[in-house]
Amino acid sequence: MKGLRAWLPFAVLLALALAAGLAVGPDASESQVPSAENRGPRGLAVLAAWLGDRGVDVRVGTAPLTALPGEIRTVVLPAPTARDVSEEELAALQRFVEGGGTLVALLPRGTTQLRLKRWLEAGPGDVAPIDDVPGVKDLGGATVRVVFAGGPLAGATALRVSGEAMVAVADPSAVPVTEPPALWWKPLGAGGVWIAAGAELAENARLELLDNAAFWAGLGERGPVWIDEAHHHREAGAPPPLHLLATALQGALVALLFVAVFAPRLGPPRDEPRALHRSTAEYVAAMAALTARARIEPELLEALRARLRRRLHDALGIGVHLSWEEAARLTALRSRVTEQALLAAARETDFLALSRQVAALELELGA
Repeated sequence: MKGLRAWLPFAVLLALALAAGLAVGPDASESQVPSAENRGPRGLAVLAAWLGDRGVDVRVGTAPLTALPGEIRTVVLPAPTARDVSEEELAALQRFVEGGGTLVALLPRGTTQLRLKRWLEAGPGDVAPIDDVPGVKDLGGATVRVVFAGGPLAGATALRVSGEAMVAVADPSAVPVTEPPALWWKPLGAGGVWIAAGAELAENARLELLDNAAFWAGLGERGPVWIDEAHHHREAGAPPPLHLLATALQGALVALLFVAVFAPRLGPPRDEPRALHRSTAEYVAAMAALTARARIEPELLEALRARLRRRLHDALGIGVHLSWEEAARLTALRSRVTEQALLAAARETDFLALSRQVAALELELGA
């Protein structure tokens, strides 16, 4: 319990740090979402503000695409990944384009927005060759040459995109307007669709490079522009992202392990183990067995006999140089120890038996 109290403040601080991190989220300047609310390098906030400064009616649309105002002339889908374009929204976009509107479909790379990609017959293309342009600071960017300088691209010669996978459109009526084919034009009814992979043409970091801004200025001259924002936000009640679930699961596992290690055990107390005290006889027997295994009994036997002779010398004045027979005769004359008892100790070969005999003889000599 003491260990649990010691670790509890650290656990609380860890939980607070995790909660604060989830609440604050990533730094807005590092966000990769091509949103009109994102002022970082990958956002579209500069595009919306720049078009507004040029007098273009720019609307950041948070409503579904089925609720497009009738005066909108250009709809921009900036590579949304949080929500899929629904069947109803797709039908509304088709009516909008066939009625003379312009759709700029900046398709996200990967496996999102499959319904929109099937409608446009768009798929992944080749990788754009990365290059450096003198005077242009764009690491990892690629330059594509404009080969169809019409519409909003009138007068444009080159665009700056990302050195990633471009887009390929299988519809025979669609034509690539750049070389390599990073941007396509697909006519549809009285209007048409501009198709590209990723939002690099519109993002803050590349808007001013080469003729990117000229393309958007040409689109703004046609009338009000709708920049879709709704599909950058998840629907209410939508399941949380997979990485958030994984983080929560990992935190729960760590908490369970913490409780399992530091929490007090529950249940009836155990009886304290009783210490068994061995008797002296058991101790002596154990020592005898140990010496037998060590094979040092002959040396111990001689040591016991030498000790007994010294005792006879100290108690009775019997010299240690005398034979055992002479020492036994003199011992019997000077004490109550019999001659046979001393000779038996001289002939004994078992260490335990000899130690008992020596103890008895010393007791007689001391009496």
